Amino acid sequence: MPTNKTPFTFNLEDEYLQKMKLIAKEETRSLSNLLEHLCRLHISQYEKKHGLIEIN
Repeated sequence: MPTNKTPFTFNLEDEYLQKMKLIAKEETRSLSNLLEHLCRLHISQYEKKHGLIEIN
């Protein structure tokens, strides 16, 4: 099944990674899905405060 998601790699403190993995497991999500969900939440909060971010 094709996807429109772009792979992305970043550096993260090991402590944060371990905690995120635990949270993902408790929420029955993949780590990738949890991180995408958190990005969506942060963008939504940011846009409520600063206005819609226009993407060209």
